[in-house]
Amino acid sequence: MRLVALCLTGMLAAAPALANCVNLAGRSFCAPPGGQAVLHQGQAYCSAGACVVDSFGNLFCSPYPGGGAIFANGSFYAGPGLCLLGPDGAPHCAAAPNGSCNIGPAGQVVCEGGSTVVPAVRPPLCQ
Repeated sequence: MRLVALCLTGMLAAAPALANCVNLAGRSFCAPPGGQAVLHQGQAYCSAGACVVDSFGNLFCSPYPGGGAIFANGSFYAGPGLCLLGPDGAPHCAAAPNGSCNIGPAGQVVCEGGSTVVPAVRPPLCQ
């Protein structure tokens, strides 16, 4: 019984991490499933997908649940799956939701569902 209580306590303590939550001034803010919660410049932002920040402090995120975001060539890009920079510096994101991209043996980018990029978006403040 003691082991069950210990496991249950551990699961409850890990739940906020699994939900991707942040704490600001004693209040928890959680992103939707597959999203990312970020503390940025004193505010809590919640997005559908991953977020990236450039060297100037600009924050942009993927509008797709579980999607990736990347900063390349001075702009932010996103897709339904994970993103990477190709050997030529061009952004590539997997068109398949939660998909991934890899660099193939000949240096070509291979993404699940093909490669796509759309402009990333500024995330809203968490509610």
